[in-house]
Amino acid sequence: MAEPVRPSRSGVGSRPVGGSFAFLELNDGSCPANLQVIVEGTKQRVELRVENVHHVGPVDPAKYPLPKTRLTLEFLRDIVHFRPRTNTKHSFLYIHTPIVTTSDCEGAGEMFQVTTLIGDAEKVEKELIKNPPPSEADIEAAKALVKEKGEAVAQLKSAKAGKAEIIASVAELNKAKENLSRLEERSKLKPGIPQKDGKIHYSQGVFARQAFLTVSGQLQVKTYGCAVCSVYTFGPTF
Repeated sequence: MAEPVRPSRSGVGSRPVGGSFAFLELNDGSCPANLQVIVEGTKQRVELRVENVHHVGPVDPAKYPLPKTRLTLEFLRDIVHFRPRTNTKHSFLYIHTPIVTTSDCEGAGEMFQVTTLIGDAEKVEKELIKNPPPSEADIEAAKALVKEKGEAVAQLKSAKAGKAEIIASVAELNKAKENLSRLEERSKLKPGIPQKDGKIHYSQGVFARQAFLTVSGQLQVKTYGCAVCSVYTFGPTF
């Protein structure tokens, strides 16, 4: 089986072992392609003879995040710092740097903020105008109804009423509970952009934090430059 090995600079790939020789796929970062290194091997078209192998230590295949399978972009977004270690096809790599970022990129200038909070706030305001939130009296009445229906179910069970009658009573209780839950949820709706401790509560937005249109892709390209030297990008930046 192929066993991943921790790279020294750019990468040492799979290590299939057989007979009296073994293969190492070496990448020093000078190009995307790997060079196959033969340990005690012969008769290869391009051969790099190994004089000394320093075994630093194995990598647990169950924990190493890059299996030898085709990896989706969605998977790589969770381990973005490992993405440059995956297979590539061109001598120079065009890097698609993120358009939305949460970093200030070395304070390069004023940044365009990106948020869904404004649109969400407008939707809530329209909804509250069309369908006003419940009052305290509405919620208290719904709670009283839930209590009443609960007591009715308890009485039927205590009196050993028929199964159909109990089921019908439980259904009424569940309906009352659902209505109360909806009222309580709507009572939490407030007009305007959500705030916490006097500041905008960005965690309520789609990015869960303050986000901007990027002014530089330098940070992301550097991670690729450390793995495969021939990289470039045009942004976009804003």
